[in-house]
Amino acid sequence: MRKKEINVFNISFLDLLSGALGAVIILFISVPKNEAPESSIKEVKATCTNEEVLLKQCLTENEENKKIISEGKLSKENLEQKISALESELEKIKKETPLKDTSAKGSADTGFSFKGKNIVFVIDVSGSMQGEKIGQVKAGLKMLIASMGKEYKVDVVYYPHSAGQDYYPLWGVTQPLHNLRIKEEVYDFLNNLVPKGSTPTRAAMLYAMSNYKDASDIVLLSDGLPTIPGSRKVEDYKDLIKDILWHNGRGIQINAIGVGKMVFNSKGNDLYKFLKELSSKTSGFFYGF
Repeated sequence: MRKKEINVFNISFLDLLSGALGAVIILFISVPKNEAPESSIKEVKATCTNEEVLLKQCLTENEENKKIISEGKLSKENLEQKISALESELEKIKKETPLKDTSAKGSADTGFSFKGKNIVFVIDVSGSMQGEKIGQVKAGLKMLIASMGKEYKVDVVYYPHSAGQDYYPLWGVTQPLHNLRIKEEVYDFLNNLVPKGSTPTRAAMLYAMSNYKDASDIVLLSDGLPTIPGSRKVEDYKDLIKDILWHNGRGIQINAIGVGKMVFNSKGNDLYKFLKELSSKTSGFFYGF
């Protein structure tokens, strides 16, 4: 008796699905909600609700698809259709909710409010970032970089790098996003990130603060508490905050994005407290997904 044939497809399709979801998530939190006079508060809340419904729908569908894929029931064609549908929804959001002008200070509740336009992204690629987390971060940052105008200057630093080096930058200086070639260098750099090792956040953050003399903002993306270099022992995050603030004589705005559901599952966990306090001390924004 012939065995039942199971559709086989390249795992990259699953990566695309997770990536599209990551882009939706970061796009959702980075774009402003529709602003309106006080008399239109009800209309604003309705718009935000629609966006939240789409976000929850994407999360639910992603979990269901992973289960179906693991059982070998989802064909390549069906998966491509679902990816296409997600991309269409994403384009719809982009058209209906354009990125805000971040040159002016604003509330983190209405989108990413950078202090200036010289941004350093510091990305945690420790072992716990494997799988869906790193895929969502890559896709979301690509979308954010793609949306930035020529007036922005950026660099990307990831950590850990190796046993002898806790961090590694793309360029070591912020580069203006004045052409597609520069953006493609960022995309390639992000594509090659591979999670491994511990979480030496202190070394990476102090490097970013001391090396980039023109930096207006640092954006820290992490899914775990800082660890002592060369080990997995968690260090005192309160002491780390004090150290970062002491080195922040130029008033860099530090922003934080917590990666992983545990960040918001309990506001009492130390990771939430670390990212929230670090960003609030410098009037930065804080999100988790």
